[in-house]
Amino acid sequence: MSRARKLGLYLEIFSTMMRNMRVGLKRSLRRRASLSSRRLSEAIDMTGLYPQALTPGDTVRGENWLAGDYTLPGALVKVANTSPFDVPVANSQWLASLHGFDWLRHICALSAQRGPTAAAFYVQDWIRRNPVRLKEAMRPDVTARRLMNWSAAMPTILPALERREIDTIRQALSQQSKYLAGCIDEESDGVRRLTAAFGLAYAGLAFSGDGQWVRQGVEAILRELRRQLLADGGHVSRSPAILADILNHMIALEAAMQARGVQVPATLVETRKRMQAMVALICHSDGGLGLFNGATARSAAEIAPLLKGVDAKNAMSYAQRSGYQRLACGKLCLLVDAGQARGGAGTETSHAAPLSLEMSYAQDRILVNCGPNLVHGEKWHLASRGVAAHSAFGFDADMNDPFLRSGLGARVLGHRLKPENWHVTCRRVEDATGVWLETSHDQFANSHGVRYNRRLFVDTNGEDLRGEDMLMPASSKSKYIAARFHLRFHLHPQVSATLQAGGSSVLLVSHGGHGWQFRFAPQADQVLKIEESVFMGDGGFSRRRQQIGIVCTLHT
Repeated sequence: MSRARKLGLYLEIFSTMMRNMRVGLKRSLRRRASLSSRRLSEAIDMTGLYPQALTPGDTVRGENWLAGDYTLPGALVKVANTSPFDVPVANSQWLASLHGFDWLRHICALSAQRGPTAAAFYVQDWIRRNPVRLKEAMRPDVTARRLMNWSAAMPTILPALERREIDTIRQALSQQSKYLAGCIDEESDGVRRLTAAFGLAYAGLAFSGDGQWVRQGVEAILRELRRQLLADGGHVSRSPAILADILNHMIALEAAMQARGVQVPATLVETRKRMQAMVALICHSDGGLGLFNGATARSAAEIAPLLKGVDAKNAMSYAQRSGYQRLACGKLCLLVDAGQARGGAGTETSHAAPLSLEMSYAQDRILVNCGPNLVHGEKWHLASRGVAAHSAFGFDADMNDPFLRSGLGARVLGHRLKPENWHVTCRRVEDATGVWLETSHDQFANSHGVRYNRRLFVDTNGEDLRGEDMLMPASSKSKYIAARFHLRFHLHPQVSATLQAGGSSVLLVSHGGHGWQFRFAPQADQVLKIEESVFMGDGGFSRRRQQIGIVCTLHT
């Protein structure tokens, strides 16, 4: 890292620390003032707060939660006969997940005999405990998520409540909404600021005739969207998951505004359409998200409501600013990350695997990335963002660390990408035979003196996928540095792999019975192997699976 960039990083660390101290003090004083009141606030229409949640609940996860499986992003927690609010987990990510109540929809999805009563209990239990001194619980974005999730659950839990219990929840909603209105702009993280703005706009719609919060929230939303969205509809983080979450909030907000007779800004509608087109681009043929930059697969049931009204026939095939390429021919879908390594703020979930790819056929995923590890701590999470956890090329050792991994910078700014990483080139050609993609990156120029080049071809019928990989000198003055490298193709857990033809091909059979033959033209000391791997694309939990590995050594 250059001296100028180091100086800029130190200044950002210092300014962020000062800002966090100032904001923390203000929030502490505000918590005591705004949430300690017992005066009943203005009435809330409890029957029509927000539209029905777009994301359906999972009854299996709901049953597991009631049995004591409190696993959330941040930690794997299983404690029977104990309230989740009594679990001693010293993990800020897990605490934020818990107090945001994103898990409440799984409880609401249970049967009419269990779901409403259990959901009402958890909401009332939180109010009784009044955890306003817990930093993670009172973060603006966590408060916003809690308000949205409680309100979305109201149609389910109202029948299980008595009048005084309804009044108690009404009061808690009012107090937290007022608190959120006072701290909406204090969050330094862009995604958190945007989430807080959505929460405030929703709160304003919940209060009959109170348009101030709606205006304040919508203005903040539009301001943050201008800052965070790229021209092609992608998010600056390049995370499909973050983009899908924002789109979910936008669609629900539009529906709530229309239900209240509030005019939806045309800018919001146009932005939502661009985001829908981008989400459609980074989905596989099974309807779920590609596993890039911190995204889990999500189910088609979760993504389909976000794409309602989108014309699949006219879907985008590439997004230059976001850096994604979609090669869809016949039943085959190939997703390639050809994006630049921007570095800096907003890259806390970004991976360090340029030109990683995923392939699906019909409803079956074949080649995948590992996905993010969300429950086993920072070391696992960082490993899941590395090149070895992706279907991509990488050296086995001696690579420059692309992340802020430790030290004061990591503690203050998070494990973001360093500002100096790599440059990617991409050229797409479509003709009567199919689609060609010519790509390259210089991630290993400094560490190994090479530039990596990859050519891909998918035929028109979607029955032939070909690839050619080359290592070239990074410059005329570059010298190769001897090292062992891997070309990895991680397989979905429902794909079986068998080595054939004396180690020159692999037979792949998918869950749907589709067969593919992976053929390899060996050169020099290159070896084709089937190796162990892990899959974390379903909710961030790890599962054993296999990968195809081509192993070789770069010689000086």
